[in-house]
Amino acid sequence: MKLLSRIGSAALIAAACSGCEEPMAVDAGSDAAPPPSDAGFDGGPLTAEELRAWVDAYAAAHPGREGDINALTDSAVAADPDAERLLSVCGADQRPIYPRLAWEYGGADHAWIRPEASALCYCVYIPVVPSTDHWAYDPPTDHITADVYVRFPDDNPCRDDVGADQVLRCIGDPTNLEIFVDVASRHDGIDVGLGLSEASTELRLVLTDGSRVHLYEGL
Repeated sequence: MKLLSRIGSAALIAAACSGCEEPMAVDAGSDAAPPPSDAGFDGGPLTAEELRAWVDAYAAAHPGREGDINALTDSAVAADPDAERLLSVCGADQRPIYPRLAWEYGGADHAWIRPEASALCYCVYIPVVPSTDHWAYDPPTDHITADVYVRFPDDNPCRDDVGADQVLRCIGDPTNLEIFVDVASRHDGIDVGLGLSEASTELRLVLTDGSRVHLYEGL
């Protein structure tokens, strides 16, 4: 996975907020829109409390980096119903990031810093071919644009903040944003026939009203 340039926290957050004032409308008819916070799972409504219990149980049973479900192979997921359940919480062509379970790889590998300060779950769009309105790759510029949203936004500790601050003020540590970038370029796009190892990435946050704001620019 790519290792982003490490710069001072203040500069990183400032870069992440660039352009946050101008939200972009999401097509109302998009069939890949984020699910509402009360979206059902296995035929019944899933609550944030239930999901938190799943995450806590998985972390207890899989300590350390063993709990990073996004690092599991497909065969490992198929053999682990609990991991499969956690991965199914986001929609199609998306992967969840659970701060309680997530790790950043590159240089000094580390778990998500201060997960208790962050939202329970973030959903990140992953590489697809052809590009969609939520994940796109521009070969001439070697640039990815990927959407992110907060699952169970009412449970987000920064739910009352504006725009990108709904994530940035609860990020725990600026280096945690690198995990979003790694998921947005999952497996460097190899799974769908792309080569994204050197691609830059813009992350956009999808707000609860369907608008989008610039969240972060990763190298």
